[in-house]
Amino acid sequence: MEKGHSVITLKTDVRDMERRLATIDIGTNTALLFVAGWKDGAMQDLHGASGFVRLGEGVDASRRVGPAALGRLRSVLEHHMKEMAPWNVEELIVTGTSASRDAANADDIRAIVREVTGSELRILSGEEEARTTFEGAMAGLEGFDTLWDSLHPETRLTVIDVGGGSTEFVQGVKRYAAPEFACSLDMGSVRMMERHFNVQPPSAAEVASASNDFTAMMDVALVGAQKSEVCVGASGTAVILSLVHHGRDSMQDMPGGSHLTRDDLEMWSERLLAMTREDVLALIPRHGKGREDVFPAGVQILRLAMEKLGAHMLFVSPYGVRQGVAIRHFRRSG
Repeated sequence: MEKGHSVITLKTDVRDMERRLATIDIGTNTALLFVAGWKDGAMQDLHGASGFVRLGEGVDASRRVGPAALGRLRSVLEHHMKEMAPWNVEELIVTGTSASRDAANADDIRAIVREVTGSELRILSGEEEARTTFEGAMAGLEGFDTLWDSLHPETRLTVIDVGGGSTEFVQGVKRYAAPEFACSLDMGSVRMMERHFNVQPPSAAEVASASNDFTAMMDVALVGAQKSEVCVGASGTAVILSLVHHGRDSMQDMPGGSHLTRDDLEMWSERLLAMTREDVLALIPRHGKGREDVFPAGVQILRLAMEKLGAHMLFVSPYGVRQGVAIRHFRRSG
């Protein structure tokens, strides 16, 4: 299990928090905990933790979550409940994404969530996941990245969230408004790896097959999207790549923010796709356990997405869907 909280902490005295909420995002590869407070119209980032579940193991082929994955989910949720205990959380929201959407036995996931957490699982649609990610990612960059702060408020951008089972694309402008375009593609790092890569490192033919598959999906799904020179990488793959690129252990170690060029993405994609599983894990020892087999595929997806959109710069946000869920809840509940 990995612990930590993002760089955006607006208040540090938790005794002053008026409301506390926890969100758990059950993804295809990980289950992520976020504990937040809300006061005076601003969200307070209190605590976070992650756990490896690989819920999507084999789901692309079987459409069922297996017993081993369900066991991992139960264990991680039990850990997260212990992590939450000291924070006096008033409400817990548990969401599921791609693997939960695809699983014919989603009721098994719901039962474990209900038994361990006492909450009902809310499965987000692909578009809802995309729009929620947009809100979280944009909030995560405010006051974090100095170059981001200097961008014109009307700069059009695309938020990209590479998950294990799906990749979300959401377009809008820098000043927050309702997104102009949102879609979710059924291809994430776990799905790409399981469909196309039989060995690690994959062969040139396997890489070409995976790239062609994802590009064909983008050609269809992004017809209504516009080109955008600026992209935002939300959570997961983008965050870990940023830490590797800058040689940091935490996003908190980058007070000036984190951004990568498309050339950086191309360099890292080529390098990672040539590595063994052991080499990838050695490169990301603190954050990569459970990701070492899928991380190269995730970076390749980011690279292909930037090429498709004509983007030259990727800003990396420490926030994603679980923070977006928290922000939406606080705002809607007044």
